Amino acid sequence: MVSLRLHLQQRTCVLYCAFLTALGCAAEGPPSGGPRDLRGPVIMQVTPPNGSTGIDTLTDFELLFDELVDPVSVPGSIEFLPTVPFETRIRGRRVRIRPNEPLKPDQAYVLTLQRGIRDYQSNTLAEARQLVFSTGTSIPVGRIRGQIIGQNEGEFVEVGLYRETAEGFTHYQSLGATETGTFDFNYLLDGTYRLAAVSGSLTDFPAGMGLRPYALATVSTLPVKGDTTQLFMQMSAPLAEPQIQSVEWVTPQFLTLTFDQSFGEIMPPEILLPGENPLQFGLLVDPAGADSITIDLGNGRNPLGDEYAIQPFYLPVETLQDTTAPVLLERQKIELRLLPGIAGAAGRLRFSEPVVLPPDHRVLLTGKDTVSALLRARSAMEFSFSVPQPELLSKLSLLTAGIADLAGNALSDSVIILNLTFRRPEASGQIRGRISGAQGAVVVEALDAGEGRRIAWTVTDSSRYLLENLPPGQYRVTAHEQGGPLPLPYYGGRWEPYQPAALFGDYPGEIEVRPRWEVDGIDIKFYAVTNFITESDTGAVGD
Repeated sequence: MVSLRLHLQQRTCVLYCAFLTALGCAAEGPPSGGPRDLRGPVIMQVTPPNGSTGIDTLTDFELLFDELVDPVSVPGSIEFLPTVPFETRIRGRRVRIRPNEPLKPDQAYVLTLQRGIRDYQSNTLAEARQLVFSTGTSIPVGRIRGQIIGQNEGEFVEVGLYRETAEGFTHYQSLGATETGTFDFNYLLDGTYRLAAVSGSLTDFPAGMGLRPYALATVSTLPVKGDTTQLFMQMSAPLAEPQIQSVEWVTPQFLTLTFDQSFGEIMPPEILLPGENPLQFGLLVDPAGADSITIDLGNGRNPLGDEYAIQPFYLPVETLQDTTAPVLLERQKIELRLLPGIAGAAGRLRFSEPVVLPPDHRVLLTGKDTVSALLRARSAMEFSFSVPQPELLSKLSLLTAGIADLAGNALSDSVIILNLTFRRPEASGQIRGRISGAQGAVVVEALDAGEGRRIAWTVTDSSRYLLENLPPGQYRVTAHEQGGPLPLPYYGGRWEPYQPAALFGDYPGEIEVRPRWEVDGIDIKFYAVTNFITESDTGAVGD
């Protein structure tokens, strides 16, 4: 009896293990345990082989990957050119693609596998892949490949290829750029093309250029005639014109305007007073007057430097009486900073709201020397002053008599005394070099190598440039043609009417600048569109 019971237990254990093994073989989900999978699927085999000619018009296509692929990600990531309706069947690592109608005779078909194909850990293809097959004897060999400069880490950028037809340039193909910004359109018919790239999807192109970063080629057209074209494109700021999001009354005579984007280097409307974002606009109104007012903010500029009119809008006039006195925001110390190009330094006074100063109002500065400095209005809230020898001064005295806000409220203090601080910057250095491949005005920029912030820039119309007053540090140097009315930011071009982006280039590598150094030989060669004869690579699956 004991022997029989032991035999039954052993048999049950064997059957249970076989059942678990069968479950493991049938599972098509992600494996558990082991190191985390960070690599996307890789194509191991294509049937029929890539580049096949003379295939049957009823051919099915099969892809074999090196790992299980998520079936949901496959159908929307496959495209035929010319368009062919098809069905997909995914079993583990194999993807079968069956056209719903016979292929046309003597026709080449490009099968595009977009980066959206992913495994069960959501890792996508490292790059879009294009395959070609022909029911005839010939395959087109035209190619346009390139790289997008300035793509942010983790940002998805879609590149669109547009082919010239009788109706103009119409969409031909799209590819998702790799994480390093590269793209490669293969097997192109002879013709004339244009390129456009947008952060995100091209579904709303060209309207998307107004909302998201974009890139256009630096030439008007890209002719393809059995050869390869290679080029670089630079990401640019969206083309949208900054729009007012909200308006807040700070006082009955003062507004704060908040825009939907930072103006950055875009020139704001001249009538808007300079200040932090949100911008501030001083307006003299009579609170006892009408219950609303129309404000016309004049003209602004979009990122290309084009002028546009900010539409007038209506606002209710505040009826509350302003009884709050303005205050000086810096109550402890004022920092003096060197002024570029002149011997001296500057400081600034900022108030909590717009104020009116008596004519030619001055501040008194004392220390080892005693000087007075004229206050100059930078805005209704901010005033600056300059001094020739800042290292000799330690105190600032502001007489407040006659200083009041727009409602007549005077500062509460009769005199305000502040400490002055001045720190002479470390000796600076210079970078100089030559420029090749550009014409006209060229903007050269020195960028902090770590953060990418612009430290200095200059405009030159010769083949040489000089960047001065650079603090010690590591730099990258870039340059671009001044394609638009403004030197900054970079001119990214437009689609309607079409204008190519400005030519650009950079120095490969970082440049170290030390105190009193003059770094020479930092030559910049602009990126150019190059053409060369294409060597067919249709037989290489992983190429």
